[in-house]
Amino acid sequence: MRRSSVDKIRENLRLQQVYNVFLRYAWDLAFENWSTLSAARHAVQAWVWNLPPELADMSTPVKVRLMLEELGPTYVKMGQIVSSQASVIPVEWQVELDKLQSSVPPFPASQVREVLIEELGAPPEELFASFEPQPFAAASTAQVHRAVLHNGDTVAVKVQRPNIKVQMKADLGIMQNAARVATRRSDYIKAIDLDGMLEQFSQSALAELDYTGEAYNAYRLRENMSQIPDIHIPTIYSNLSTTKILTMEFIRGVKITNLEAIEAAGLDRARLANAALRAVSKQLFIDGFFHADPHPGNLLVSLDTGQITFIDTGMVGELTINQRLNLVQLLLAVQKVDVKGMAQVMRSLSVPYVSEVDESAFYRDFERSIGRIMYGGTAVSMGEAVSVSLELLRVHGLRLDPQLTLAIKAMMQAEAISSRLYPEGGLVAEGTQMVRQMLVQEVTADKIINIASDQLMMAAREVFRRLPSFQNATIKWLDQYQKGRFEVYVDTSSLAKEVTKLGKLGRMITIALILVGMIIGSAIATGVIAFTGAQNETWTFIMRLAYLGYIFAMIIAIIMVVRLVWQWLRGTDP
Repeated sequence: MRRSSVDKIRENLRLQQVYNVFLRYAWDLAFENWSTLSAARHAVQAWVWNLPPELADMSTPVKVRLMLEELGPTYVKMGQIVSSQASVIPVEWQVELDKLQSSVPPFPASQVREVLIEELGAPPEELFASFEPQPFAAASTAQVHRAVLHNGDTVAVKVQRPNIKVQMKADLGIMQNAARVATRRSDYIKAIDLDGMLEQFSQSALAELDYTGEAYNAYRLRENMSQIPDIHIPTIYSNLSTTKILTMEFIRGVKITNLEAIEAAGLDRARLANAALRAVSKQLFIDGFFHADPHPGNLLVSLDTGQITFIDTGMVGELTINQRLNLVQLLLAVQKVDVKGMAQVMRSLSVPYVSEVDESAFYRDFERSIGRIMYGGTAVSMGEAVSVSLELLRVHGLRLDPQLTLAIKAMMQAEAISSRLYPEGGLVAEGTQMVRQMLVQEVTADKIINIASDQLMMAAREVFRRLPSFQNATIKWLDQYQKGRFEVYVDTSSLAKEVTKLGKLGRMITIALILVGMIIGSAIATGVIAFTGAQNETWTFIMRLAYLGYIFAMIIAIIMVVRLVWQWLRGTDP
């Protein structure tokens, strides 16, 4: 992420704000460790602020969640990422951090109006038949308002928070500076490439602020999910959407994990679980283009039709065909309780971030740890098995490609949702059969012909594009044939750099030999003259000349050594 001088000034100002918030909450959390001081502090607060006596004290997870909300959208997003790892954080932390998905303070309606006028060129009363100034949902980077178009369609208008990009760039810059300092002081942090991971997170977070990308993601997911009748993607109104405004179809429904409302509506939970799994499986294993954050807040169920809608398509992932095949192999290995096969797949999907990986130790630890989970005789949890596998990868200096990390996170979230709706099912029990059925549906003669036709047309366009170069090459070959010789051009640009380095090294060696010769020769000449005791003017002149040559050679040698040492210390190539 490139930063200007103005960005660095903003980062310094923002750093002071972040420091003040951290310090305030840190003091509050520190007092909780001493019951006496905590009780005295609460008593003083109740007296100063006239607090009611029945007011309950907040737990540490609640305070951390409030701190993240106060710090702003960048830290809220990081809290959302942590909350999605349900299998590796305590339940009370998961419950509290889950509130970051929807419980974020809104910004004023006057600012919403300003953004609409700036982006769409008209106030909301002209753009819509009606527009509710009070948002019905507020997220870390935007809030959503209900509106009605002039044709009667009810829509949801997503409005970006003012100046959010400036604040996020400052926060991300602070994080990256901290990561660079930590990288210089810790070999482990350097090995895991924390700076690189934050750079990728920064690019992804800033890209999500451009809503044209979210609109394209929704369009592509809508096309891919059109074959699954129980799955829906909201329609995007492009004429009322910009980089900061996104107008989409209004979806009525409840969270997919709201079991009470689902049962009260008489919906089949097993069917809902199957539809959610089928949608995520098709995205991951067949299409390779998937919704990267299918947490319960982004999957809404219509209580009237039972249709599941994927909302918030800002974060998506893409997988290559090889990555998809490896994920299918991973699913098959878990289903067959094949620990060695699962270890091989996880190893093939990962890359090392340390200089040397002990392969035998990895496979040994993998079989011991995963075997305890998978050989217990009970149903295998995909989420638990994958969580332990990821921890083993980290311990042995391995990590997954970022897109694979997103894909596995989506698999675990889909597994958690499915298990909550219908505990007897799940990705392990039903996923393999789903993938087989979808492969049969996808791999048809017509689709193969269409793909082959597309590839042929692309190849033909490329051939036509290059025809002029073929014509010129043919004419040149004919000219050379008439002259009776063929010229061959060899690209030596990379070799020239090495030759230049060798030339510089040779010159340095020559100078060094001359200096050494001058120093030794001058020393020998001076010593011989002094030893023989010659006193005439010629010998005196030669002695002085030898002495001056010795001093001159020593000075030049010292200058060269100091220059080389200085360049080495600065890390430049001498």
